[in-house]
Amino acid sequence: MKQIFILLLFVTHASFAQDFIASVSNKNIEVGEEFQIIFSANGNAEDFKAPNLLGLRKISGPNKSSSSSVEIINGKVNSSKTTSFSYYVSALREGSLTIPSASIKINGKLVQSKPIKINVRKADPNKKSGFSISENVNIKVEVNKKNVYQGEQIIVSYKLYSKINLADITIEQLPKLNGFWSEQIETSSRATIENIEGVNYKVWEINKSLLTPQKSGELKIDPMRLMITVQVKSQRKSGDIFGMFNNYKNIVEEIESKEINVKVKDLPPNPPQSFYGAVGMFNLKANSDKNTLEANEAINYKIELSGSGNLSLIDKIPVKFPDDFEVFDPEKKDKFFNGKNNKKGEIIFNHLIIPRFQGQYKIAEQEFTFFNPKTKKYQTLKTNPIDINVTKGINQKNIVTNSRELSNENELELNSIRKKSEFNLINQKKWHQEWWYILLIVLPIILTISAGIRRIYISMIEKDPVNRKFRKSLKIAQKRLKNAEKLLK
Repeated sequence: MKQIFILLLFVTHASFAQDFIASVSNKNIEVGEEFQIIFSANGNAEDFKAPNLLGLRKISGPNKSSSSSVEIINGKVNSSKTTSFSYYVSALREGSLTIPSASIKINGKLVQSKPIKINVRKADPNKKSGFSISENVNIKVEVNKKNVYQGEQIIVSYKLYSKINLADITIEQLPKLNGFWSEQIETSSRATIENIEGVNYKVWEINKSLLTPQKSGELKIDPMRLMITVQVKSQRKSGDIFGMFNNYKNIVEEIESKEINVKVKDLPPNPPQSFYGAVGMFNLKANSDKNTLEANEAINYKIELSGSGNLSLIDKIPVKFPDDFEVFDPEKKDKFFNGKNNKKGEIIFNHLIIPRFQGQYKIAEQEFTFFNPKTKKYQTLKTNPIDINVTKGINQKNIVTNSRELSNENELELNSIRKKSEFNLINQKKWHQEWWYILLIVLPIILTISAGIRRIYISMIEKDPVNRKFRKSLKIAQKRLKNAEKLLK
C-alpha cells in the first residue's frame, strides 16, 4: 500500500502531459546527419530541464521561442501561450537511440515529455555532406477543385512547412495565374504547428487566392518561388578553446512549389438571354418604395442579388421600364465575404425612376439566369411584377394622361399646318435683260480701266526731269503770287 502511494505521488508531481510535447524533425537519420529536437509547452512555462543528449553532438540549443494568441468568442476571451525549446544535433553512431524525457513547470505543475526513439543508420559515403534547407523546408500548394466549369470559383493556397527555425522568408516570384481572374484572401502571418508522421512542422500560409477561370481548357497554376534564409552554428574558432562564443552563419536557398493543372470545361451551349455569366448559386428579389404616387414624383426600384459564386464579375441586370418613365443609371452597392470554397454576399442595384404621366403601370417581372455547377444546368430566377398607380398632382390639373394622349394632342395642333405648299412667279419678265442690270455690270469695268490709264499717265510725267522741274517752279511762282496779293491788299 505504501508503494502504491509513493507511485501515485510520483505520477502526480512529475507526470507525462499533452501540454509538454517532444518531437524530432526526422526519426530515421544517418550518422553525422543534422536534425532538430523541439520541446513545446502550452501555458506559463518555467524551469526547463533538458535531457541528457547522450550519443548526440549538440550543434546549437536550447533555442527558446514563444508565441501567444488571444481569441474572443461570444464575448468570452481565451488566451494561449506556447513556449518552445529547440536543439540542432547530429548522431554520433549508428543503432537505436532514445532521447530521454525533459521536464518543465507549466502553471506551477511539474510535467515531463515522452521519450523519443530514433533509428540511426550508417552514413552513405556517396552522399554529399552539409546542411540542406530543401530537406527541412518545402512549399505545398492546395487547390480545393481541379475540374471545374468556366466561371466556377476555386481557392488556391500556398503553405510553407518547416522543421527548422527560419531567419528570413522572401517571395521571389508569385504565380502568374494566366487565364484566371484573381482575388487575394487575407491570411494570418502567425505560424501554426502540424504534426506529420510524428514530426512537428511550423506552417505559414504564404498566399491564398480566389480564382475564377475566364476560359476553358487546361489552365496552369504557376509555381511560387521563395528564398529561405537559415542561421546555423558554424565550427568553433581555433582561439575559442572554451567555446564561449557562438558563431553562426547564414545559409540561403531557393525553393518552389509544384505546378498545378486545372481542367476547365465549357458551359452548356445555348444559354437563355437572361444569362450574364453568373456561375454559382443565387437568389433574386425586387421591390419599390412606393406603389401609388403623383406624376413627376420619384420612385426607388431595387433589385437584390445574393448568394455564392462569381458575384464580383456581375455588373448589370437589365430592367425594362414603361415608356412613360424617366430612368436614371442604377446605383450599385455590394457587400462580399469569402466563404470556404467561393465568394458570398449580395449586390443591390438601386434604380431611380420618375413617372411623367398619370395612369396605371406595371414594372414587369425581371429574369436572371445563372449556371449551377452542382446540377450542371442553367437556372432562371424571376421577380414578382410590381403595379404602379400614378395620379395627377394638385398643381397638375392640365397634365395629359399619358404619352399616347400627348402624341394625339400634338397631332391635332399640327393638323392646322399645311403639309403642301405651292409657289408662283410674281413677275414673268426676265430681270437680267433690264438696262439698269447691264449698267451695273459695265460701269465698274469702265471705271477700273480709266483709273489704270490715269495712273500710267501720272507715272510717265513724274519720270520726265523737265516736267518735274517745271512743276517745282510752278509751285514756287504760285506761292510768290499769293504773297504779292497779300501785300497789295
